[in-house]
Amino acid sequence: MKRLVSLLLPLLLCTLFAGCERRPLVDVGNTHYVRVYLDEELKNVTTGFYDSSLEKPEYKTPNMLRVVLYDATSGKVAAERYLRNRGTDARGDYFDGYIVAPQGSYRLLAYNFGTESTLIRNDHLYHGAEAYTNEISDALRSRLSGRASLEEERIVYVPDHLLADRNESLTTAYTMDVDTLLNASGDHFTAGSLVLSYYLQVRVRGIEWISSAVGLLTGMAGSALLHSGAINEENPVTLYFEMQRGTTSATDEAVLYTTFHTFGKLPDRSNELYLTFDVRTTDGRALTVTLDITDKFSEPDAVEHQWLLLDEVLTIPEPPEGSDGGGFVPGVDDWEDIETDIII
Repeated sequence: MKRLVSLLLPLLLCTLFAGCERRPLVDVGNTHYVRVYLDEELKNVTTGFYDSSLEKPEYKTPNMLRVVLYDATSGKVAAERYLRNRGTDARGDYFDGYIVAPQGSYRLLAYNFGTESTLIRNDHLYHGAEAYTNEISDALRSRLSGRASLEEERIVYVPDHLLADRNESLTTAYTMDVDTLLNASGDHFTAGSLVLSYYLQVRVRGIEWISSAVGLLTGMAGSALLHSGAINEENPVTLYFEMQRGTTSATDEAVLYTTFHTFGKLPDRSNELYLTFDVRTTDGRALTVTLDITDKFSEPDAVEHQWLLLDEVLTIPEPPEGSDGGGFVPGVDDWEDIETDIII
């Protein structure tokens, strides 16, 4: 009897362990691999500089991507995943990972997550997801010199680069193997930016009298749709950006320059683009000049390189005799504004 029990006990244990086999929490047939390469060849940001000796704009490579599957019929979110794993191969840098969704028809969006000034709204809908930026703070607006239309303008921050890719028609079938989600061309996804970066410069005489300078550019689009990259033509804004000072040359000229980012300019042929330079001098004067730069966007430098090289020369008048034209620069609230025009 003891011998029979000793023979049956191992068989019983084997049966019990077989009945307690661990099974995956996720059915592998609903698991899909996705890889998204990054196209970070960004004109005037990482490549294609007009003057490589000048200070370059800051750029932060993404540290996370969001992948969303939208139901093809309703356009609503069916599944999503944040990709944190980053790799590199001969083709370049990429993020990859897995997303779980049952067989069906979807639309896919992939874009970088965590941008500072670029915000996303309506991301629960495929055709509604839109990138935009907020209006500038009241503190910044209060520092701008008076302009007739200033109170009516929507003045916004420039966007960060938003890298995105998509597939309008994606069908998944049930399989016991992990499949790979691909773009419409049957390849891995490649996220390119929805934002353009323009280098802008203007020549200046008397740049040593400038304490700070900002640019205000009208006629620009305030948002863009993620699923197409198209700008929202019903959302006109004025862009706000800070200008930087270059060194003075032997001709007593220097440049004010910047690289500003935009979703794009409004396409209407009657749309006029006005650029206002708002300058504070070292003695507290507020100087402004507004230029029509509509035609600049159609010049070869702008079309091929995204360079806006202005022909005008701005002259900053010397501080009045007896004023303190250097050293300590008072806070904005301490200034008694004396507004005048910059001489061209």
